[in-house]
Amino acid sequence: MKNKILTLCILSCLFAGLQAQNDWTVTGRVLDDNSGEAMAAVNVLLYAPDSTLITGVSTDGDGIFSLRTKRAGDCYISVTFTGYSPQRFDLSLTEKNRNVIHPDILLRSSITDLSEVEIVGRRRSVVYKLDKKVIEASGYISASGGTAIDILEQTPSFRVDANGELTFRGSPGFKVYIDGKPATVEGSTALEQIPAGQIENIEIISTPSAKNEADGIAGVIHVNTRKQTGNGWSGMVNAMGSTVASRNVDFLTFYGNRRLRWQTSGDVSRRYLVSDFDQLKHILTDGVQTATRATGERKSFVDLYALRSGVDCYRDKTVWSAALETRYRIRNRGGYLHYDDTYRNDDDGSETSASYDGHDYVRLHDLTLRGDVGFEHRFSQDGHSLKGAFFSFYEHDAMEFFYTDLFDMSGNRVQGHRASEYEYRLTAQGNLDYVLPLGNKTGKLEAGYYFFTYTEDGDYTVDFYNTSLGDFERRDDLYNKFVFRRDIHALYAMLSDTYSGLAYQIGLRGEFIHRKLENSEAWARHTWDRFDLFPSAHLAYTFNENNRLSLGYSRRITQPQLFYMEPYVVYVDYYTAQCGNPNIRPEYTHSIELTYNKTIGEHSAAATLFHRRRTDKIERVRVPYHTGVTLDSMANVGNDYATGAEFITLLQAAKWWNMDINGSLFYYAIANEYKVDDDEESLNWQFAFNNNFDVAKNTRMRLESYFVGPSVSTQGRVDEFFYFNFSVRQQMFNRNLSAILNVRDVFSTAKYVDTKNSANLDSKTVIYPRSPLITLTLSYTFNNFRLQKKEEKVTHELFEGTNR
Repeated sequence: MKNKILTLCILSCLFAGLQAQNDWTVTGRVLDDNSGEAMAAVNVLLYAPDSTLITGVSTDGDGIFSLRTKRAGDCYISVTFTGYSPQRFDLSLTEKNRNVIHPDILLRSSITDLSEVEIVGRRRSVVYKLDKKVIEASGYISASGGTAIDILEQTPSFRVDANGELTFRGSPGFKVYIDGKPATVEGSTALEQIPAGQIENIEIISTPSAKNEADGIAGVIHVNTRKQTGNGWSGMVNAMGSTVASRNVDFLTFYGNRRLRWQTSGDVSRRYLVSDFDQLKHILTDGVQTATRATGERKSFVDLYALRSGVDCYRDKTVWSAALETRYRIRNRGGYLHYDDTYRNDDDGSETSASYDGHDYVRLHDLTLRGDVGFEHRFSQDGHSLKGAFFSFYEHDAMEFFYTDLFDMSGNRVQGHRASEYEYRLTAQGNLDYVLPLGNKTGKLEAGYYFFTYTEDGDYTVDFYNTSLGDFERRDDLYNKFVFRRDIHALYAMLSDTYSGLAYQIGLRGEFIHRKLENSEAWARHTWDRFDLFPSAHLAYTFNENNRLSLGYSRRITQPQLFYMEPYVVYVDYYTAQCGNPNIRPEYTHSIELTYNKTIGEHSAAATLFHRRRTDKIERVRVPYHTGVTLDSMANVGNDYATGAEFITLLQAAKWWNMDINGSLFYYAIANEYKVDDDEESLNWQFAFNNNFDVAKNTRMRLESYFVGPSVSTQGRVDEFFYFNFSVRQQMFNRNLSAILNVRDVFSTAKYVDTKNSANLDSKTVIYPRSPLITLTLSYTFNNFRLQKKEEKVTHELFEGTNR
């Protein structure tokens, strides 16, 4: 059988090679005329003299295109990209000239900012490629002074909960890459550490190919930072301050010559979330009904001190790279709450009440050291290459500290606890990727190997307040020592090609996963080994220069993180406890989506239909713990489904006015195994209508409106909310200095309402963010660092206090 398969593969390759000998190819590269940068996703179409379409492709990430045809004779190619003047080039394909290497094509911006005499072309804010959607950061001025989350929230189906957790189509499970390298931390935590001022674009890969890590059911978010293409020194610095005392300073410097590219960046920031908190819980335990009303202020902040430096060295056909990074991070969340309790005994109907004042906070900090090395060798100019990368980082003295105090109305302490986790974490990852062009020069075979290892060693201690002693007392019976290890080994292969306007990519990834948890609690120890296959497939068809259809599919997994499994109880506040679940299983998902792109002059629109099915959904659930106290834990609650549509429309209403309108509508359902015979479902929607105005020379204004619909969870729902933002940017000193004023939630309409219901428990949490929130950002570039106009931000990251 193996011999037959091998023979079939050899014959297929020979047949493809014979076909290629009868074809004509036209290969070239498209560059931005102003910056000299390669332009991706540009439409390059080949026409007969009578304007009959012969074939067409879109340029890849290096701006390269390759057209193939069996038709000889006169023809012409048309090169188009929204916001740039179209180009036409006449060709003659002859027997003596079967492989045409076209000179570089330079596209010039066609959009003029009326407030200036010079042309300052705007990029499309969203670009669609075969397997990804690219968000250009230059389209979002209100993201100034913010982070990657502030840009992503303006994209359909992204939303942020009251605790700053970003989700995509209802799931927080996505992987984050920065400049092609995995982020040091996961998910929203990684995105909130990337200053928006340093971002070039963000790629959203919702159906990742087999080349990508399989972890992360929502897909991959790839952040590309800004880079300079010229020689010599250049750079930029940004500074931000806000009315809730958030502040940030970040910088980026660059040096380049023919053989070397060196980039150094850093940032120092403190970002606050401040909200007013109101929660009502009804709990039934041991025949006692407890009603607790908690009101007060919740506040969180993240301190970040980071320094990064990397170098790329160009030697003949090989690029060598190395980078070092260090960061110190502090996350602090807490507040002062007032509690009014009512207790009713079901046996005799007696009722008592009490009031308390509470103070709680959770503090996490760690120091991270990271090193990266890599290389890329190009065997030839047609894409034949070998690429390798390795990184390792060490998190030293990582500490999590939980602190709660409860006082009666006379100021006497009646309850309290102090808990701490001290941890050491070591991560290493490497990959080797090989690309082999096929004989027709438009196709390629990719294959590679990947490994990952993570080890965490820590212990947990807790002290509770002893009223008889009047002091805190160590609970040795609750001490926990743990060691966690996860190893992954993977192989993948992918085949892709384009032909007559049709592009395809198919792939398969195999991963072996080893997981082991050693723990003081014998019942929590386990070893888990599993091998899985993760297929992917993508198709795209270009009808003409203005119409494109694409289809994508992938299977993914979300690995439970260690804190999901830690088998000990910690108190977030005196009335809210949390505990991990060592028996949590991974999530698996199948995702498929269909996207159509349409361009009409300077206007463009895109619509996506999608369906996702997830098994063993992981979610935080809440249950009664003891009198007045609830316990939150992680559980596999069942399967869920999301089916719906997204759209983005970009309209140039006038030369001084453009609009972007986007939204999503999808049906979401949970086949609930946690609550028997009680499935949850909702129709989720989101809508944004944003306007940009060039109101004067070097002055741009932006008005944003956001409407976020309700969503459901295993135990309840989050209500809809809406808000409005305003931004204005003034550029000065030959546009080297920019000042951006942002006002978020102008009319104080944002309100987060979360209800949870289960057996013997009802809770309702209402959170009001401090608003309007005003920020001022200054950005300065020097030595002709390529200007990047930043326009927009959205942040449903308005609330603090949802894990209550």
